[in-house]
Amino acid sequence: MRQQLGLLVLTYLRLCARLQLRKQLYGQIIGITGSAGKSSTRNAIYTVLAARYSVKASFGANSESGIPLDILGLSMRDYSVFDWLRVLLLAPWQLLTNWQKFDYYLVEMGIDSPLPPKNMAYLLSIIRPQIGVFLGAGINHAFAFDYLLADQKLSKAAQQQRLIALIAAEKAKLILSLPADGLALLNANDANVMQTCKGSKAKQLTFGSGADTTLQLLQQSIELTGNQLTSRFTWQSNILTKQQISLEFDNYFLFGQYAASIAPAILLGLRAGLSLSEIRKILERDLQLPASRASILAGRNDSLIIDSSYNASSMLPMLTAFLEIKQQTGRKLVLLGDMRELGESTQNVHQQLTQLLIAKKVEQVYLVGETMRQVVLPILETSGIAVKHFDNSTLAGQALAAELLPGDLLLVKGSQNTIFLEEAIKKLLAQPQKDTKKLCRQSQWWLQVKEVKN
Repeated sequence: MRQQLGLLVLTYLRLCARLQLRKQLYGQIIGITGSAGKSSTRNAIYTVLAARYSVKASFGANSESGIPLDILGLSMRDYSVFDWLRVLLLAPWQLLTNWQKFDYYLVEMGIDSPLPPKNMAYLLSIIRPQIGVFLGAGINHAFAFDYLLADQKLSKAAQQQRLIALIAAEKAKLILSLPADGLALLNANDANVMQTCKGSKAKQLTFGSGADTTLQLLQQSIELTGNQLTSRFTWQSNILTKQQISLEFDNYFLFGQYAASIAPAILLGLRAGLSLSEIRKILERDLQLPASRASILAGRNDSLIIDSSYNASSMLPMLTAFLEIKQQTGRKLVLLGDMRELGESTQNVHQQLTQLLIAKKVEQVYLVGETMRQVVLPILETSGIAVKHFDNSTLAGQALAAELLPGDLLLVKGSQNTIFLEEAIKKLLAQPQKDTKKLCRQSQWWLQVKEVKN
C-alpha cells in the first residue's frame, strides 16, 4: 500500500512538472549524469553560464521526486507526511503562479537502479534535455544492479567490470535520448562512456587527455606550499584553432576526476559565446563547489583538512592523488568511513582500499564503520600501519583533535549513510564558528537525523 501511494505521488508530481516545463518555450535543458562529480559539474557550468545568461539549476535535487519538485519551484523541509501534503497541495498553485523563465536549466540526473522509478528512463519521462553531459561510470550503487549478474559465474574483478558497464549503459540513456539537433558532452577517458553512447544522434563534443578530443587536458597538478594547497589545470581547445586555457584554484583539492567536472563548463561557455579568457576569469573568481566536496579547511594546531565527507564516491582515486602530494613537513593522515551501497562488490572494493593504504605506507589511518572494522582493520593491524577504529564519527573527531600536529595533512572521506564524517571534522576545525557552515548536512533536519543515529 505504501509503495503504491508513493508511486501515485510520483506520478502526480511528474505530471505537474511536465505541465510546468510546457510553459518554458525557449530555454535549453542540460542534463548531467555520471557516477561521480555531477554536483560539481553542475556548479561549474552554472558559474560560467550565469555570468551572461539566466540560468536555473537543480541544486540539491537529482532524483525521481527532487527533479519535479525543483521544476515546480518547491522543496521539502522535513520529509514528514505533512510536508509531503504541503508540496502536493502547492503544486497546482505553482502551475498558476510560477512563470520563471530561463535560458538554461541545469539538471543533475542521478540513478540508483535499472528499475523505475530510480532509473534513467523514469527521469526522462519527467524531463527531456537537449544537451547531455556524461562524466563517467563507477561502482557506486552497484547493489541495485547485482541481480542482473546473479546467474553468471564471474571472478570478482570481472564482476566489478561488468557491473560498471551495466551502470554506464543505464546512464547513457540520457545521451541516447538527445534529439538529432542536440549536443552530447562526453568524457573520452572513460571507455564505457564512449562505447555506450555510440548510438547517439546528437552532435558530440569530447573532453579528456587524448589529442583527438574537443577539449584536451594537457596538464594537471596539485602542489602543497606551506599550508597552501593549489590545484592547476591546462586544457587545449581543438574546436577551431588550438587555444589553451589554464586554471588555478587555492580553495579545493581538485584531483583527477575534477578535470572532467570543469571541462564541460569550458565547452558550454565557448558554445555560449564566451572567450577562454572570460571563462578562466569567471571560474577562478566565482566557482563554488557543494559543501564537503574536496574543500580545504584550516585544522587545529596548524594542520590542513581536505574535507570530502559528503560521500564515498571515487575514494580510491582521491586517496591515490592525496598520497602523491609532496610534503616538506608534517604527516599524511586519513579518516575513512565505509563505502556503502556497493552490494556484492563491497568486500572487494574495501580490500582494494586496504592494498592501496599498505602500498603507500600511510602513516596513520582512522576508520569508522562496520565494513571498515571487519575488512580493513584486521589487515592493516598486521601490516604495521598505525590504525584506529571508532564506533562513530564524533569519537573519531575527539581522538584526532588530540593527535593533530603542525603540518599534518588530513583527508576525510566516507559514505553519508549513518557515517557522517563531517561530525568528526567539527572537532578539528581551527575556526569552528567560521567554518562549520562550510560542512555538508548542517540543516536542522539533518542535525536531528544525525542525533537520532548517534
